[in-house]
Amino acid sequence: MRPTVRDKKEVVPPKPFRILDAPFLRDDFYCSTLAYSFTSGILAVGLGHRVFLWSEGRGVDYPPFPDLHHSNYVTSLSFSSDIGGRSILAVARRSGQLSLWSTFEADVRFEISHPNSIACVAFKQKTSRRPSERFIHKEVETEELAAGDDFGNVWYYSVEWPDAKDRAEWKWNGSMTLLAKICAHTQQICGLAWSPDDRYLATGGNDNTCLLFEMGEIVPIQPLDHAGSPVTPPDSPSQFSLGAFPYLALGTATRRLFRRQTAMNHFFPSWVNPPPIRPQVTTPLLSNAGTLISGSGRTILVPYNRQKHRLLHSAAVKAIAFAPWQSSLLATGGGTNDRAIHFYHTRSGACLATINVFAQVTSLIWSQTRREIAATFGYSQPDHPFRIAVFAWPSCAQIAVIPWGPYGASWDGPDPPANIDCGRALWAVRYPGRLHHPPSVLLDRPDTSSSSRSPSLGRSRSPAREFRARGRRTESRMVSPKEKEGGMWCTRTMEEGCIIVASSDQTVKFHEVWTGRRTTTGSACGLLGGSDILEGMEGIEKSGGEVIR
Repeated sequence: MRPTVRDKKEVVPPKPFRILDAPFLRDDFYCSTLAYSFTSGILAVGLGHRVFLWSEGRGVDYPPFPDLHHSNYVTSLSFSSDIGGRSILAVARRSGQLSLWSTFEADVRFEISHPNSIACVAFKQKTSRRPSERFIHKEVETEELAAGDDFGNVWYYSVEWPDAKDRAEWKWNGSMTLLAKICAHTQQICGLAWSPDDRYLATGGNDNTCLLFEMGEIVPIQPLDHAGSPVTPPDSPSQFSLGAFPYLALGTATRRLFRRQTAMNHFFPSWVNPPPIRPQVTTPLLSNAGTLISGSGRTILVPYNRQKHRLLHSAAVKAIAFAPWQSSLLATGGGTNDRAIHFYHTRSGACLATINVFAQVTSLIWSQTRREIAATFGYSQPDHPFRIAVFAWPSCAQIAVIPWGPYGASWDGPDPPANIDCGRALWAVRYPGRLHHPPSVLLDRPDTSSSSRSPSLGRSRSPAREFRARGRRTESRMVSPKEKEGGMWCTRTMEEGCIIVASSDQTVKFHEVWTGRRTTTGSACGLLGGSDILEGMEGIEKSGGEVIR
């Protein structure tokens, strides 16, 4: 399906209202180094091997992660659910290290290592009730985290995070339970997304597929009677039994499942067989501050082809987003050879529509108030300057587009000249556009942030010197809003906020994308591609027509 264009397009500001300088931001399609916490109002940005924090009230701040070697760069960031209220930041790195830290605390609770590089992480946006690993016969709210590696595996963790009172009383930091290791893709995992109803985990891979897993069938919630006690690291690998994992096939199947590495190195937790530490690294890559639980029948190894649906694309799949108002509607975006946005019905796997955008799709963000979706783009083919666009659903009509100028600069004139590199939008996240005052530990630190019109996320003594060294001017980097944040050009900014985009020109841009004109929520083609059967499955009734029961 080709998108239809409205006769009168909505106008959105072509320039971002804020730009943060982000030196060492990786120009890498496979990295997703932005994350925003709606609990604490903090934006986390991965710049090279470091993580920086930014907020409305505090400006730039620094988390307590150890300083690692430059080669161990940040690959992905994710914050825990807003419902859980813990504001836990997961940081994945090239070495396979995964760190967990709450913005409300002064120290990192977990640092564990994996046998392969972790390319993508995603917290489930709702908590789950599971038996406590510390308190027998008690259920607690846990956060659940999926981590995808370079070999196509998904590491599925349950994170028990006791509050400060319980932590001090019991002298226990909590636990990370490895619920399952899922052999999903044959190549690197590029994207992860959870459905709003917690039913599905969607994974995108460099093998040109998006897989849908029904997680309740893979890892059901265990009753209290089956809760195990915390497992301490064994003295030697011999204390583990591969037969303890119900999905593990032994013999030749084992060698096939664990390609390129021995079964022991590829499967056991990092404290059984930690990776070698490079001499240049000043701090250990592995230091378990909490309890890591794995083995002894607690972890399920899921072999290949256990997904509910396999959705084929023509390139790597990084951009994945479920509709917040319809969990059965999934949008995906393909890479350079695909250059399209696809819409699927999750229960049947049917493709409902496709929008050809003639560019890599690097991120997808559904509106929280309208049936609209925003997309960001990387390399375009054929060349075009548009790096952000908004489409209506189900009509697929283009509502708004934002062009970028040479090398990602803001552009408010006519279309940029042809054959000019307009940069790339690498990744984007939602931003509410309102000031938060969380009771964070960060608020107790001396205020050293700058009120510069062009703040920098880089750890530099002189931001001006950094700008000059890179040949940039700072005077035009900030577009002043007409009013305070939340009430600028578009009427829906106060209602819904905007998006934050990581750009290949080493900046982080705040763009308004949601227009004020209300769009229709339905059309002749229906909410699920015009299929009465699919809409009947979801309980969607059509006015004036026969209802399928």
